[in-house]
Amino acid sequence: MHGKQELIDKLTGIQSSRKSYYSELSVIVEEMKKKNKQLEVINRLTRLQVDKSWEEVSGYLAAQLSQILSFGRFVLTLIDHSDLLFYISEPEAGNWSCRLVKRRILTNAAISVEEFDKLLGKEIPNYYGTSVCLQYKAGNIYGFLTLLNREKIEYLQEELELYRLMGEHVRISIENILLFKDVSEKVKIEAQLIQSAKMAALGEMAAGIAHELNSPLTAILGNVQLLMRDMKHGRPGRMLEDIYQCGLRSKKIIQNLLTFSRQEEYQLETMQLAGLIEDVLGLVGYQLAVSGISIQKRIDPSLPPVRGSRNQIEQVLINLLLNARDAVQGRNDPEVIVGTCLAVLEERQFVSIFVSDNGVGIEEDHVSQIFNPFFTTKENMKGTGLGFSVSLGIAESHGGKLLVDSRPGEYTRFSFLLPIHDHEGVDEIE
Repeated sequence: MHGKQELIDKLTGIQSSRKSYYSELSVIVEEMKKKNKQLEVINRLTRLQVDKSWEEVSGYLAAQLSQILSFGRFVLTLIDHSDLLFYISEPEAGNWSCRLVKRRILTNAAISVEEFDKLLGKEIPNYYGTSVCLQYKAGNIYGFLTLLNREKIEYLQEELELYRLMGEHVRISIENILLFKDVSEKVKIEAQLIQSAKMAALGEMAAGIAHELNSPLTAILGNVQLLMRDMKHGRPGRMLEDIYQCGLRSKKIIQNLLTFSRQEEYQLETMQLAGLIEDVLGLVGYQLAVSGISIQKRIDPSLPPVRGSRNQIEQVLINLLLNARDAVQGRNDPEVIVGTCLAVLEERQFVSIFVSDNGVGIEEDHVSQIFNPFFTTKENMKGTGLGFSVSLGIAESHGGKLLVDSRPGEYTRFSFLLPIHDHEGVDEIE
């Protein structure tokens, strides 16, 4: 019997009863399961897709880490020059939802984990944070991973070591994402530069062609008008009228080409948009009314003034109104809404002139092309394809934007954004 017990002790290494042996074996099995779970999570952390948004990355990390560590919220923080980007994830209906909070830091010096926890405590009060830093091999810190809890939790040393290990694996994945986004941005910028070069070349060519055509076209229109004085009736009169109208259309195209190439000078002035819109409606409102189109005005008279070329802003608005007129042709209850409002884009305030219609809308494939020169979906002789590209050029030359929102078969809304006029800023520039 003594030999049998000795044999059991040698095989098991346990100087205890059979009950103790099974208890310790159960603990070992649970520990192995825990280790396996940790390895699974580490493996999944290394498979972060590089094309994910940072909100998706933060939610994914929170979902994985919550399987092996206990916490209430998770924060992925990235340092972008002088900005701290907090991607805060919290559980919601079984998933992790993420929101972005952006804060500016007043120092360019490196931030330690302790300093960062203090900053985060001000941003998210009543939470206790446990953070690890993300840093390049050279030692530069570019972000943090933070576990947040309502009550202060003292994690075991083993859990803290595991958390730091997780941080190392996440660091590699995040650096891959940063590299991918950097390369993607450079490719995008390169494509924009190529497109800008093409547009610049096209603008130069358009300006040259326009100037070359202006002189003979002026002679043609002048001579046709002289002939029309003598031949007003009959077939010759109608033919001369056709020649004259085609000449005017050609002249308009040339004027658009000159505007598109930005070769024309224009006078800047400070203006209220309410009066400008009334003037434009005085010019084209009759054309819309006789077409059976209902015109609604939603003008906010309290908006601040803008500064720009009145003629060019009027040209953009006329283009948008005439395009809306064409879009609602054939509708049972054609309606065009023109108005102004305050808009915020990229943390800047603009005054927006919007033109909305309930027409045919714009196909999704065409939305990205409508601002290209000579692109048009209208029938032959009904459009030059220059209206939107000229309008975009005018908007950008004023430091503004031209945006479009459309749903095929339902509506189209164009928004012409202009910077708010600042008296002091303008005086300094002048």
